[in-house]
Amino acid sequence: MWNKQSRLHIIMGCFLLTILIIMPFFPITTYHFIGYDDDSYVRNNHYVQKGLTRETIYWAFTSAHSANWHPLTWLSHMLDCQLFGNKPGAYHWINLNFHVFNAILVFILLYRMTGHLRRSFIVAALFGIHPLHVESVAWISERKDVLSTFMALISLHAYVGYVCSGKRIFYGGLFIFFMLSLMAKPMMVTLPFVLLLLDIWPLSRKQLFKKRILEKMPLFVLSIISCGITIWAQKTGGACQTLDSISILVRIQNAVNAYGWYVTKLIAPIKLCILYPHPKTYVSLIPIVWGTMIMIMGICLSWYFRHSYPYIGIGFLWFAGTLVPVIGLVQVGLQAYADRYSYVPLIGLFILVTWGLFDLMKCLWQNEKKGHNWAFVMLISIVLCLTWLCAFQVRTWKNGTSVFQHALKVVPDNYVAMTHLGTIVHLKTALSIQSDYIPALYNLGSVLLKKGKYNAALTHLLKAERLKSKHPSVYNNLGVIYYKQKQYELSRSYFHKALLYEPNHPEARHNFNLLNKIISEKKQSP
Repeated sequence: MWNKQSRLHIIMGCFLLTILIIMPFFPITTYHFIGYDDDSYVRNNHYVQKGLTRETIYWAFTSAHSANWHPLTWLSHMLDCQLFGNKPGAYHWINLNFHVFNAILVFILLYRMTGHLRRSFIVAALFGIHPLHVESVAWISERKDVLSTFMALISLHAYVGYVCSGKRIFYGGLFIFFMLSLMAKPMMVTLPFVLLLLDIWPLSRKQLFKKRILEKMPLFVLSIISCGITIWAQKTGGACQTLDSISILVRIQNAVNAYGWYVTKLIAPIKLCILYPHPKTYVSLIPIVWGTMIMIMGICLSWYFRHSYPYIGIGFLWFAGTLVPVIGLVQVGLQAYADRYSYVPLIGLFILVTWGLFDLMKCLWQNEKKGHNWAFVMLISIVLCLTWLCAFQVRTWKNGTSVFQHALKVVPDNYVAMTHLGTIVHLKTALSIQSDYIPALYNLGSVLLKKGKYNAALTHLLKAERLKSKHPSVYNNLGVIYYKQKQYELSRSYFHKALLYEPNHPEARHNFNLLNKIISEKKQSP
């Protein structure tokens, strides 16, 4: 039990963390939706727009929409929509609150396990304001990230309660909140491994390894089930890349590259953006060498200091292990790596750096108090510098235009950013880089359609149809073109296809009904 002074320290720490995080992040409460995922997650999602009803709750638990199964995330968006309508500031505010709570939970968790107040505070502060974490907070569609982590951190607190008291009610809490975490985002399937790491340090559990494994078997079962559901959802949504498109060798190379990239951005979090396109066919040698050096150095230091400084191994393995689901061996989506994937993994490196600097300064000064004071001052200085960089990164998320203009500055051949900037020049450039990128084909076709260039629009939309069937918006626009060309039966067939794959598609429904009426009137007229 904590005494009165400890409780006061915790309250002060939580208050300072809240202020520290809100200062750079508060502008997001005035920011807008962006046109990348926010439409399919919120603005144009028929079910989310209805709020919480029996129908929408059933859909949340049975749908693989957006190539994910995360019913808790859908319920969260539905509740927001029911309470706030389509006011993006409210969604941003909820994301920010979850992020603040997550930082507080990290702080209290580490303090509970280690008894080190200042070190725990520094780790939580680094977690709260590191620029790599801006994407998880400022992107409305990434509610799943902050929500899943919130549930996972509560489950870790329940585990500490179980270890300290042995009461089964805490294990029940661990199981329930772990399940809720997976229902928000499946990335935390690695949590049972994290618990095994915490058993070694800082919990120092003396049970046999076999017993610790058996104790966590119900959690491993949940992880396996979640992995199965996730693979189903991603294949259903067409998000999984085949080995024909990205070979296993390139996947391994990019995974090694990604580990080095995350460590680099931990140290120098600049030139960050919403998407870094996967190279697909070739990864340059220097990033692979750097990533390999990071992995070898991490493994060697972990082993060498396993007895004297066990937090080195625990921190490194936390980082390396929790990244495994998103490191790209099973490639989902277009990215080589992503800022949002670092949200939980970097906690391990923050622990390693913070505890390591405190111990290093103690050795250098040969005086524990003086060394710890210097370490604390140095780390607070780093936190303040990162806060300034965080505020800069937050500003790039003001709206879709600012997000993608910034992405184009960071990665000049970023065909995804070009596609979402949406001018004809950008779209044609995007297709010159990635000729089979369906959103670019669809967007260019749509722009040309609006300009009345029907034949040119038809070329791009038909190519998009050949590359990926079951795309209702492509079918709808093809129907519009054929309607403009007075090919009414062909037009109706495309509107019908759109409604087969998305029965609540508003434009296709309107166009289909209107065309039926026109065809009926033509048949009735003499």
